[in-house]
Amino acid sequence: PPIRRDRALTSDARSSRWDKYARPQNIPRRYMSAAVCARLVPTTLTLLRTRSSASATAARPLRRHHQHYSATTIIMARAISSYLPDDTYKSLPKDGDLTFLHTMLRVNDLGATMEFFAALGLVETRRKESEAGKFTLVFMASAPGAAEIELTHNWGGEEFAAPSRSMGHLAFATDDIYALCATLAGKGVVINRPPRDGRMAFVLSPDGISVELLQKGEPLEPAEPWKSAVNVGAW
Repeated sequence: PPIRRDRALTSDARSSRWDKYARPQNIPRRYMSAAVCARLVPTTLTLLRTRSSASATAARPLRRHHQHYSATTIIMARAISSYLPDDTYKSLPKDGDLTFLHTMLRVNDLGATMEFFAALGLVETRRKESEAGKFTLVFMASAPGAAEIELTHNWGGEEFAAPSRSMGHLAFATDDIYALCATLAGKGVVINRPPRDGRMAFVLSPDGISVELLQKGEPLEPAEPWKSAVNVGAW
């Protein structure tokens, strides 16, 4: 539908014109699903009209180049890290981008590994059981639609050599690194590199995969018991 540029809509006009929507001028004039919009937030505000009264909100008119645009509802991503559709990749738009999907980790004790990542705050998003291949795949992410880790468990178990240094680590940012480390320690996870600086910590998964934890925003003020905590082992 065309963009209204004649005047700002009143609240009465807005309620009766749900067939109109506005978009920034740098967004192609085509229908964009919520999944596509989620990929554009927050770098570009993608503005869509919604028919759902539950999610409809009154918004101020937008001014651009001294012209008024229709008031709109902003559809935000489910979580700031969520950009994948429900089917992971099959319905991704062919937009020229290379989209990161997941990292696969082979695990010996599936239950213990899932408990470890659940303590970090990840949730199971999907799984696959293969009777023929005798394996289980469990996908976990910080939120539905976020990039995933794929836990691959071959039935019967297997022995792993120590992870190579070429593996490096996984990294997650958290709202409160002290609170997260306290939660992990309470669940028996060793904090190999404590967050003495209020910014960074390292822990190991049950299979020895190094996981880096970073504080969102500015580092927290150094505080006990982490301020004087010592390193434990290697990570």
